[in-house]
Amino acid sequence: MDIQGQFLPKKLIQVRPEIKGLWWKGDKELVNSQKIVAIVGSRKMSQYGKRVLAEIVPRLVEAGYVTISGFMYGIDIEMHRLTIENGGKTIGVFGWGIDAPIIPENENLYHKVLESEGLFLSEIEPKMLGELWTFPRRNRIVVGLADMVIVVEAGMKSGSLNSAEWARKMGKPVYAVPGSIFSSVSEGCNWLITQGFAKPMMLDYFKDTKQKVGDMYSEKVRMNRDKTKISIGESNLITLLTIEGPQSVNELSRRAGKSVGEVSAMLMSLLLRGEVQEERGVWKFC
Repeated sequence: MDIQGQFLPKKLIQVRPEIKGLWWKGDKELVNSQKIVAIVGSRKMSQYGKRVLAEIVPRLVEAGYVTISGFMYGIDIEMHRLTIENGGKTIGVFGWGIDAPIIPENENLYHKVLESEGLFLSEIEPKMLGELWTFPRRNRIVVGLADMVIVVEAGMKSGSLNSAEWARKMGKPVYAVPGSIFSSVSEGCNWLITQGFAKPMMLDYFKDTKQKVGDMYSEKVRMNRDKTKISIGESNLITLLTIEGPQSVNELSRRAGKSVGEVSAMLMSLLLRGEVQEERGVWKFC
């Protein structure tokens, strides 16, 4: 299939950093679907994560959802595969160019997505390979097109937490699948839930599939953290330290888009509450 030209869905016009246009292959009208769910998770998918997907994906398809993710190995690929197997439509947003080589083990699924009138998108030049910076930026497209986000498995430095942060910024509902306290790929999900950044995704949501999933779609989830304890700015710093690791005040200031003075004040507030620690000028999340 030849490369299709660029376009910009209405849902992405206000997303920042600005998206100038998307290259596409497949049915681009899928971006205008009334119900789109982003399902994201670890590349190190466990058997537990695979079982969770086997339970929720067919029900989301039955409820009329288009699924969207990043077409990477692990949770992404399994979700795309299950969507197709259950007769649904799926969108893959690449962290590489739309005409760059596909990983051989994913080629079969790639063709099945297109044959089932699915869609692939990328904002990167068509033949460009993926780089470290292209994958986090890709996440804002996945979340921007979705009506809600489900995090199935995520480590504490997972790109899925980056997707959850994009969802928070855009006001999108976030659900996370609780996992074992002994599982490294459930740490991020459990953290999202305990911090109030996501609601727990439980199977009882699917007892009455269409009603329960419809309720999830219509609900406007908001942060339920006590704003008198932790502000949005402080939550942003915690997210940066969690996703990107220990950083100096100057690094946090640059990434958060705030002055060094503002960031220093917020860090001191978080330090007094035991949320962060400082050692030799480097701050980290406790």
